[in-house]
Amino acid sequence: MSAFFRAPRLRCLSPFLFPLLLLTLRCSDANSPTSPGQATLAGTVISGTSPAGMRALGMEIGLAGVTVRVTSTGKSAQTDGSGNFTLAGVPGGSVDLALERADIHAHATVTVAAGATNRVTISVVGSQAVVVPAGHAGEEIEGLVSANDGSTLTVLDQRLGAVIVHTDGSTVVRTGGSSIPLSQIAVGNRVHVKALQQPDQSYLATEVLLQSEKVGGNREVSGTVQSVDPSGGTFVVQSGAGTVTVKTGPSTSFKRHGGSATFADVVTGAMVDVNGTLQADGTVLARKVTIEG
Repeated sequence: MSAFFRAPRLRCLSPFLFPLLLLTLRCSDANSPTSPGQATLAGTVISGTSPAGMRALGMEIGLAGVTVRVTSTGKSAQTDGSGNFTLAGVPGGSVDLALERADIHAHATVTVAAGATNRVTISVVGSQAVVVPAGHAGEEIEGLVSANDGSTLTVLDQRLGAVIVHTDGSTVVRTGGSSIPLSQIAVGNRVHVKALQQPDQSYLATEVLLQSEKVGGNREVSGTVQSVDPSGGTFVVQSGAGTVTVKTGPSTSFKRHGGSATFADVVTGAMVDVNGTLQADGTVLARKVTIEG
């Protein structure tokens, strides 16, 4: 008799046990160590330059009305007037995002850390998008000031050429840790500028740092010889601060391993120490060139 009664009890309970078993399996899978977890993705969608460079405009011109969608889940958010968006419940790991607007159809891949708020800046150019470091979408400009009209500087940057740099009320102008008026920067001074490129290709400075070097002042350069122009008596040095063109002349002395040397000993790849005079075009007229190797 006991066996007769146990069978119906098992048959009656099985419809309830089956969904419970499925629920248990689902919970177990969600909490599995292999589950990527979820995170919050907060970011800004900005306009970029040409697809070749794929760098941000620098001004971080926010793109409004862009739908940012996680392709794997369909979860989406729309950028506000400044190009900002926030997506909650984003899976951790490598996440593909679709960015859509009437004039934008792009994709970007971001790496999301589970259990955290991840911040990204996405630069969009037509149908292409690239994740750029937030706060680093601008330009670093360094060189001699060739003009200062009180609000705009012209800076001779060896990489960018003559750059027009505008300033406004939010621009920080300083020397060392002290703020100074822009008028204190004279033609011939060397400056380091952090700027945001504008749609007209000029730059709006966020910070202008006046450096100590002046035209006619002493300049020392150490680095690796990048290229040599024997006919012009010049060579380019790759230093920690960038590339510097070094000019030589009859009064330039050359040393190597403690002995005398000549311009012919300056070869590509050699390490050099240069002591010279800063010129108005940003080059250095060498008094002494020591060839290390």
